[in-house]
Amino acid sequence: MMTETTPKTEKSPQEIIHAVIAWLETVNENRGDRAELRRCRSPAEVAFVPAFYRLKMMVPQNFDPEKLAAVAGILSHVEIERGEGPKVEIAELFARPADGGSAPRISEPRFRRLLRVADFDYAELYPIVTRLIRQIKRKVPESAMPSLIWGIYRWDQKTKRSWAEAYYEHIPRTED
Repeated sequence: MMTETTPKTEKSPQEIIHAVIAWLETVNENRGDRAELRRCRSPAEVAFVPAFYRLKMMVPQNFDPEKLAAVAGILSHVEIERGEGPKVEIAELFARPADGGSAPRISEPRFRRLLRVADFDYAELYPIVTRLIRQIKRKVPESAMPSLIWGIYRWDQKTKRSWAEAYYEHIPRTED
């Protein structure tokens, strides 16, 4: 009778989020890694950056490398805002006006363009989400990180619907 000698490395979704955020913090401390990742224009380019492989070692082995590369590259543009604010979805953040403004941070046409990206088309998703992150001045509250990470990793109809609901439920109403 054979016994398994290697321990299972199953992690909960929350543990994975913590690992990805810890990785991002180390990338943000090492400006060279961050710059190298930010120069990437696609998940395929991210796959040639050593910092990506440090993240890959922190998550379960069954994670899809292309999806994970998209997450890594996009997150390199993010600056996490620490604090104990209310839980917020990333799409809700896109809909909220900037301080002192009345229009959403991300316009409806641009958001609809995001929603039109085909399921699991990371080559198209990557530059669009990167641009959106820059448009919100790279600031993402810590409470929005799970929706950003899982939203990128699981880009499908369910994610798009969830993001659409969060966006359109929080978009400023215009009075006619």
